[in-house]
Amino acid sequence: MRHLAVSLFIVFACAMQAEAAPTSIRCDGKYYDRQQPYFVTYDLVTNHFVYENPGGNKLPGEIIAVTDAQLDLSLRADGGRILLSFNRKRNVMTWPGMPAHELGRPLLQHVCAEVPGRTMLSVFRQPEQFDPKRLDPVDTFSLACPGQYSPYFVTLDRSTRIVVLETQSAAEIMSGNITGADDDSIRFTVAGRSGQFDLVWNDRKRLLTWIGVADNPARPTTSHECTVTTPRSIMETYANLVRWR
Repeated sequence: MRHLAVSLFIVFACAMQAEAAPTSIRCDGKYYDRQQPYFVTYDLVTNHFVYENPGGNKLPGEIIAVTDAQLDLSLRADGGRILLSFNRKRNVMTWPGMPAHELGRPLLQHVCAEVPGRTMLSVFRQPEQFDPKRLDPVDTFSLACPGQYSPYFVTLDRSTRIVVLETQSAAEIMSGNITGADDDSIRFTVAGRSGQFDLVWNDRKRLLTWIGVADNPARPTTSHECTVTTPRSIMETYANLVRWR
């Protein structure tokens, strides 16, 4: 009987954790008959969500009502709030239109499907032409590393070879690419307002090394012992997105 109780507790706890994890969906939007898919990642614990439009911009929003059948959403946009709803049974996102189309906004309904959780890879930026499919997590993991004042985080994908580094207290987000890898280590470069940095992750030693710059005492070689975690969710950007809305 005791074993049965323990088993039921484990099943219940796993179910609770699965429900608590953020959920990502991909919706098949269209613009003038051109396919323009977008992503929505929502968290039923915080009632927050992050919307990624086809151009890669991110917008925050709130879940204002929840049922087993539907989520009512309020998206923060430049001109104010946009209300929309997601039918959880039919997997359809509805963007309400204006009555009689007076304002040129017809009702829109887009078919959606659940996808692997969107990660911090979604905030990757680079100036040249970029394939947005590289933002899809394939072989992704994150590192939590001790900074001088607070932790910083690195999210890498071995397959797409992109890297996103969140500095201490998320003061800056830097993007980069994996430049080389072998059985034990991954070499990568990131860049941002602070400059460009070369780093090496040693998986066996669990050490992340920032390669120093010769003759620059402000940029010595330093190493931090980091913890490997599941990929950081795009929901980590919610607070910063709200700050600018």
